[in-house]
Amino acid sequence: MRARSLRCCERWRTNSMSDPTVSDPAEFLAQEAAARSALAEIAPRRQIGALLRADPEPDANVFTLRFASDVPGYPHWEWAAVLGRVDAESTPTVLEVGLMPGEGALVPPAWVPWSERFAEYKAQHDDDSDDVDSRDDSDIDSTADAESQSDGDAESEAADEPMIEETSEATAEAEGSPAQE
Repeated sequence: MRARSLRCCERWRTNSMSDPTVSDPAEFLAQEAAARSALAEIAPRRQIGALLRADPEPDANVFTLRFASDVPGYPHWEWAAVLGRVDAESTPTVLEVGLMPGEGALVPPAWVPWSERFAEYKAQHDDDSDDVDSRDDSDIDSTADAESQSDGDAESEAADEPMIEETSEATAEAEGSPAQE
C-alpha cells in the first residue's frame, strides 16, 4: 500500500475544514433565547440559570453557550447548548443540548473496560491459587483422609435408618385416595 503524500493531506485539510479564525461570539450570544428554548425541551425552565459564558469550539462557526444549572443534586454542573452555522453569513442554530460537569462538579471515576477488570481479577485469582499450591502436601493428604472418613460414617448411619415415606394431603388427593390422619 502506498502512503499518501503530505501535500495530499494538507490539501484535504484546507478544503474540508472551516476557517480557523475564531468568530465573534456576539452573534452566538444573540441566540440565547433559542438556546434556552432548546434546553427547555429537556429540562424545566426553573432549572436553567443565568448565561455564564460562550466557549469557542475548534470550528470557527461553532460556540457552546454555558448556563448555570439549578438542578437539585447537581452542584457545579452547567447546561450547555452548542450553536453552529454553515458560514459567517448564516444565523447560528442549536445543534445539541445537555448537562455537563463544570469546575468542581462531582463526577464518577474513569470507566475501566471489562477486559481490563477481568484481567485484574484473573491475575488475583491466579495469585490465590499459587498460595494453595504452595501448601504442604501432607496437609492436603490429611484433610482428604479426614473428609473420606466422615463421609463413610454418614453413609453407614443413613443405611441403618429405615426410610419413612410421608404422604401429604395434596399428594393423596391427587392420587385419588383419602388422606391419612
